[in-house]
Amino acid sequence: MDTQTFDTASTPLERALLLALSALVALAAVAQDHVQTHQDRTRKVEITGNQAITSCVELMPDGHTLVIGTTQDHPLYVMDTIGWKVVRTIDVHGYYAGPDVRSSAKGNLLLLRQKFYLDFRANQDREVRHEVVDFASGRVLVEVGKAHDAVISPDETRLYSLEGEDVMVRSLPDGKVIGRIAVPQTRNSLALSPDGTMLAVAHRPTAEQLELVPSMRNDRKAIKPAMKYRQMITVYDTRSGKAVGTVPEIYDHIYAMRCTEAGDRLLVYAIAHTKLNGVASALPQGVVNQVELPSLQPIRTGFLSLMKEPQIEPNAQGDRLALASADGSINGRKLHVYDMATGEFTLDLDMDTRWRLDMKEKEYHDGNLPYHFLADGRTIAIGSGAWLRLVTTP
Repeated sequence: MDTQTFDTASTPLERALLLALSALVALAAVAQDHVQTHQDRTRKVEITGNQAITSCVELMPDGHTLVIGTTQDHPLYVMDTIGWKVVRTIDVHGYYAGPDVRSSAKGNLLLLRQKFYLDFRANQDREVRHEVVDFASGRVLVEVGKAHDAVISPDETRLYSLEGEDVMVRSLPDGKVIGRIAVPQTRNSLALSPDGTMLAVAHRPTAEQLELVPSMRNDRKAIKPAMKYRQMITVYDTRSGKAVGTVPEIYDHIYAMRCTEAGDRLLVYAIAHTKLNGVASALPQGVVNQVELPSLQPIRTGFLSLMKEPQIEPNAQGDRLALASADGSINGRKLHVYDMATGEFTLDLDMDTRWRLDMKEKEYHDGNLPYHFLADGRTIAIGSGAWLRLVTTP
């Protein structure tokens, strides 16, 4: 099958045609060899003591410990996957809709990001609370009251947070501000390379930066709307704070970015501004694009999602990407797993909730779908109400 391609287009008509084409390509991919299944045919694992909706699932660097976030100010559950037992809990406060949790590279720290019910807003992203928590003691070390995004350095000595038009640099564990990287017209997202040397930041483009993009050079009329409604990515050297390059591509409104564990790719999730689409859709038509690192060259294989701000989840091996989507129905949540090289499906998991049966079993949800690959790179742990579901992809 041909690789999925999501190229940039400068007019609304071109963008609509490309989106329709990408949807057809995605449907064609489903017809290829892959596993199509339902949550009822997956393994169900109890999160002992949990009475709330699962908000996130994070695998610690040891490869067998899961940290499971929950809603309504319930604790984080620490589970050992060797026996699938909860070994302890970590109390958190002020996370009624639950936190997103990311482990530091060494596993000594957790980064919590505040979530909200119905958090998605067309064309904008709110600044939220972030906390750095000591994993062993559960003690909050640093709190950032309002930031669009944040990330802990691999050596656990720095916290980078996107606040306004600045990336603030704090030392850990004391939280003292020790630096600032000014990023004009920055927006919602940043990502740190696994070696800690490169920091990618999304921002609105300048006219000079748009000259780097071939499609912009060939269509002068597209420059003005691109400067208002689209974004680019610039990479900064964390040691000097200076820009080292801008990705020669124009993106829609970027909501999330993440590097693969090997550091060879940057994954970029973006949704078109409603001024370009013409209307705000109930199902946001987002795309995860890829950038080769460190060359900063765009990769033309992309992945489509119809869920509001889905989790970007590559496996540690770098050959599979788990990405939630939706089908438009009330409970029509799906989990798709893609081959990152070809863009083809390897798994199509239906997570639709049957209210009468699943509510009784406490498999309710708030519209989100949390998930994480386990260490083997094929098994995925999925939050399903107060439970976990396990599924394996080819």
